[in-house]
Amino acid sequence: MKIFSESHKTVFVVDHCPYMAESCRQHVEFDMLVKNRTQGIIPLAPISKSLWTCSVESSMEYCRIMYDIFPFKKLVNFIVSDSGAHVLNSWTQEDQNLQELMAALAAVGPPNPRADPECCSILHGLVAAVETLCKITEYQHEARTLLMENAERVGNRGRIICITNAKSDSHVRMLEDCVQETIHEHNKLAANSDHLMQIQKCELVLIHTYPVGEDSLVSDRSKKELSPVLTSEVHSVRAGRHLATKLNILVQQHFDLASTTITNIPMKVGKQHANTSANYDVELLHHKDAHVDFLKSGDSHLGGGSREGPFKETITLKWCTPRTNNIELHYCTGAYRISPVDVNSRPSSCLTNFLLNGRSVLLEQPRKSGSKVISHMLSSHGGEIFLHVLSSSRSILEDPPSISEGCGGRVTDYRITDFGEFMRENRLTPFLDPRYKIDGSLEVPLERAKDQLEKHTRYWPMIISQTTIFNMQAVVPLASVIVKESLTEEDVLNCQKTIYNLVDMERKNDPLPISTVGTRGKGPKRDEQYRIMWNELETLVRAHINNSEKHQRVLECLMACRSKPPEEEERKKRGRKREDKEDKSEKAVKDYEQEKSWQDSERLKGILERGKEDLAEAEIIKDSPDSPEPPNKKPLVEMDETPQVEKSKGPVSLLSLWSNRINTANSRKHQEFAGRLNSVNNRAELYQHLKEENGMETTENGKASRQ
Repeated sequence: MKIFSESHKTVFVVDHCPYMAESCRQHVEFDMLVKNRTQGIIPLAPISKSLWTCSVESSMEYCRIMYDIFPFKKLVNFIVSDSGAHVLNSWTQEDQNLQELMAALAAVGPPNPRADPECCSILHGLVAAVETLCKITEYQHEARTLLMENAERVGNRGRIICITNAKSDSHVRMLEDCVQETIHEHNKLAANSDHLMQIQKCELVLIHTYPVGEDSLVSDRSKKELSPVLTSEVHSVRAGRHLATKLNILVQQHFDLASTTITNIPMKVGKQHANTSANYDVELLHHKDAHVDFLKSGDSHLGGGSREGPFKETITLKWCTPRTNNIELHYCTGAYRISPVDVNSRPSSCLTNFLLNGRSVLLEQPRKSGSKVISHMLSSHGGEIFLHVLSSSRSILEDPPSISEGCGGRVTDYRITDFGEFMRENRLTPFLDPRYKIDGSLEVPLERAKDQLEKHTRYWPMIISQTTIFNMQAVVPLASVIVKESLTEEDVLNCQKTIYNLVDMERKNDPLPISTVGTRGKGPKRDEQYRIMWNELETLVRAHINNSEKHQRVLECLMACRSKPPEEEERKKRGRKREDKEDKSEKAVKDYEQEKSWQDSERLKGILERGKEDLAEAEIIKDSPDSPEPPNKKPLVEMDETPQVEKSKGPVSLLSLWSNRINTANSRKHQEFAGRLNSVNNRAELYQHLKEENGMETTENGKASRQ
């Protein structure tokens, strides 16, 4: 079925009853000439618009945005309701422009406040709106003509936007019931007509507007389904700028629009500030597909509050200095018409004229750091302005990216070969002969292919360093058959043989292909490697345990082999203790050799060398007959008295090295007094060399006498 969405037809029903002539009570300053006013002239009082004027302006702004972005296939029909229904235009493309609507509204004029309110009703306009939705548009007629005998497959949907001043919630329910009954009646008429179409879906949007400062008598209500054909929602909005904001939000919701704010637009401020400029912002509306790249990349930080209030969000893009010509061709992935939110403001007008003169503006994403990213471009084509989406990622015209440039950084150990084999095993082929399931139902080939793909990917690591069993040739017989939907006795036997071979490998303490990428040292011990391998193998088997009963037998064999006897566990513990002891010993020897051994050995070597030199010198002086004995020479320490560092076959501790060093230093510092060594009864005779030289003898009174 070719479905025309609700946005294809939009009917505006605006209340033209006397109460719509009431003031909205939102004042507008009319007399703006505050300066240079002649004294004695009373300033003009502020004015306020009527509810009718606010409704017409807001609805025209809705139509303007729709026509700017969707000049074709989005149609509007305008109806004014008072004592009767006045249809201002038709579904033809010639009537779809603001000039026609504004001229028709000017002919209608404002509501008459002195008219009889009992003769006026919004119901006339709602009935006419349903009747209008049943009429065929040019696009629907073209689609029905192409389908010929299948013309009934063309859908008919529409939306009714009613702006009125309701009395209460019960009044709103009465309007909804009226629309529902009218749709039911006109669908019966359309079923027997070639020029009418039945309404398959209709959205009713009731907008209750009231003056500023008054309390609302109608409560808001979200979209509610009243029947399979009709849905309704109610909005209670104050008149003036609040009504304009509400319709601005609704047009975005109805036509899937999004907002983009262009910031830092340089603009001259005026003649009084010559050669100066200021930066302004302009908000644009366009189709939301222009932001699809932001949503995919997750750049939610680009969003912010719109100038229309907290209920709208906008994407902020920064103005780039435009180029002087438009010759450069950018790689563009989409182009969408735009419409300024505030079309009459000076910044919007200047930006529009700038673009219509043939200039292009590049827009970049605001970033706190890094290089700037040009994501969009504004340019005009044939008098219409488009927002171009530029490719900020890799182009499809470039070479395909390397498989190592995946998510999470650069990965270089993907299982590329295994993945190629995986794709070869899961290719789709023509399925000619029908097959039936166990319950007798026909098996759908596509569903069977999806089921097989799901089984093969229940456990399939993508990176070599994240798996052990898929790097082992010994596990291939089990891993290739465990993914089957059912196993044969031979498959079960092969799986059991594979498990027994792994047990034998563990008993022989064979090495496993454990990846050490990103780890320091030798990596996990052999027992830890096998524990990782058994856990991964159990994960693989458990992922397919529900396939059949024979899969359960494979798991039972695996669990039985994993539960080792007590003597085996004790042997493993002793082996682990011995390995830990050897590791500690090797570590101590290594630390000793690298840090302390060379320093202490150099110090001891220097002490021994100096001791040998002093001993040789003392022996030479003593054996010489002509050389007198030095008067104050300290006795030398014999080499035998020097404490020798005991050489140990094993590693020497740091405490032993330090104690030997301290003892050696203290033995050299402490020397015995020479006089005490030569004394008799602890009495030493002084000046013996003088007595020997002069042949004199010292008396007790201190006088010398010659002998």
